Amino acid sequence: TAFEMYLNSPADIQVLDAPSWWTARHTLWVVGGLGTVLLVSLGWISALRRQVRRQTRALEQENAERKRAEIFLNSVLQNLPVAVVIKEVKDLRIVMLNKAYEELTGIPKAEALGKNDHDLALQPMADASMKHDRESITSRKLFETEEELNTRSKGKRTVEKRKLPILDEKGQPLCLMAILEDTTQRKQAQAELTYERDLLRTLLDNSPDKIYFKDTRSRYLRLSKSTREQLGVQAGEIIGKTDFELFAESYANCSFGDEQTILATGAPLLGKIEREVGINGDGERWMLTSKMPLRDVDGKIIGTFGISKDITAIKEAEAKLEAVHKQLLDTSRLTGMAEVATSVLHNVGNVLNSANVSTSIVKDKIRRWRGANLSKVVAMLEAHGDDLGAFLTSDPTGKQLPQFLSALAVHTAKEQEEVLQELTSLAGNMEHIKEIVSMQQNYARVYGVVEALSVTDLVEDSLRMNMGALDRHGIQVIRDYDPVPPVLMDKHKVLQILINLISNAKYALDAGGLPQKILTLRVRREHDMACILVIDNGIGIAAENLTKIFSYGFTTHKNGHGFGLHGGALAAKALDGSLSVQSEGPGKGATFTLKIPSQPADEPSRGTLRLPQHERFQAALIQS
Repeated sequence: TAFEMYLNSPADIQVLDAPSWWTARHTLWVVGGLGTVLLVSLGWISALRRQVRRQTRALEQENAERKRAEIFLNSVLQNLPVAVVIKEVKDLRIVMLNKAYEELTGIPKAEALGKNDHDLALQPMADASMKHDRESITSRKLFETEEELNTRSKGKRTVEKRKLPILDEKGQPLCLMAILEDTTQRKQAQAELTYERDLLRTLLDNSPDKIYFKDTRSRYLRLSKSTREQLGVQAGEIIGKTDFELFAESYANCSFGDEQTILATGAPLLGKIEREVGINGDGERWMLTSKMPLRDVDGKIIGTFGISKDITAIKEAEAKLEAVHKQLLDTSRLTGMAEVATSVLHNVGNVLNSANVSTSIVKDKIRRWRGANLSKVVAMLEAHGDDLGAFLTSDPTGKQLPQFLSALAVHTAKEQEEVLQELTSLAGNMEHIKEIVSMQQNYARVYGVVEALSVTDLVEDSLRMNMGALDRHGIQVIRDYDPVPPVLMDKHKVLQILINLISNAKYALDAGGLPQKILTLRVRREHDMACILVIDNGIGIAAENLTKIFSYGFTTHKNGHGFGLHGGALAAKALDGSLSVQSEGPGKGATFTLKIPSQPADEPSRGTLRLPQHERFQAALIQS
């Protein structure tokens, strides 16, 4: 077109001659053709370039997507909680692994890449593991197995391994992917759960007690074998049922109420005794039941469970025991009265011994009384009635009569005083015997009178009643009294104990055979108790006898009855006190300690009537 425009140009354009024009024309056509070809080629090249650019952009986009997919895949792979390893098909060498695999095995990635199971020596049976790998590749299927790994970081672990070949478009395996899940803890938990389940099954199958689990509607979930046998049903026949379908309505209502209370409050019910009756009113049993809330792992109450022990035999034994106990109370009362009477008679005997000693002394003094010679003096005076003055002044015998009468008067006055002392002691002994006998005669109805008493006076009264016997046996008495407050007691009850202790000390001192027999009476105060100690250096007490010396009927005396110390211990207990003994052994003496309250919490005034002493004494006797 350009050339044609040139040829048709105005005249001022130079015109060529014919040959030249023809040559130029052909040249222009050739050039034009070449230009056309060039232009066409350039267009094709431009189109081709555009196509290349489009394909390049597509490839770049594909590569970017592939790269993103690889990044995503790698991210997923590295962050999976289970270990993943990818192996090449030929030699099963590792070509890729994740962090979980490194953590599980303890092998870093750089060391594991390019190695197989033999090289890493993780499995004790590496040949078997690689055989399984090849079977999975060959079968092109998922292969699951459980293997043990000797890991570097966690020791021996149990893993569940899943092996799956990755295939190409033609279904040919490209690589093998293995997923390893550490199941060690799960295995241990399963073993523990199995163990606990076996323990529960053993308990439910072998416990003689009734054990059961119920839901929130009091329906049975599970129960022991003994419960099923007791009800005569199989497990499947009772699961889902309630007590209303198995027991009498009264028992079922009570049981249901207890369980609903536990569900509402969460508080257990422990040690309840309940009467269980069958639905037909038969099979009555007494059960000792404890019920607790049944909770899930979050602590939510989902039911109840309980244990019931059959105590029917115990209840029957209790009923029999109660009947026997009533008989025993009657028998004990009679026995107690007999024992008290024996104890009273024993103490009367002790007092009578002192009375007999006083009587013997009085009799001896009267027998040896020199006042009998007065009859001779009177006869002599009557014989010399006519010359009485000369007889008294000149006769040697008459001269001695005034001196004799003076000495006789002195001696008579002394003997009279001694006799009066013995008679006073005898009267005191008779009074004590009277009180003891009176207490025994009025055993069932007389109330003891409590008095404010001096402790030292009580000790001295006890000594006075035994003094004749102590003097006769040459026993030295040492008094060691501290000031203590008065005691509010029944006087004769305390005297009964002290007289018996002093009498026993006398026997112990006689049996000891020591040249110096010493009896020490000591009064002390310990807190709110007055302590009276009767100490002797006599025969002592063997260690094996210390625990039974206060037992009824026990005695170490040849002619003893074993009533005194036993009755004394009971009397001390009835007075809210105690009687104890200490001894270092045979030949080393003994110490008896009587403790009685000196400051009772409820102090009655002098002469106030309290609870009957005989009732307190009997209570102590029955308890003993």
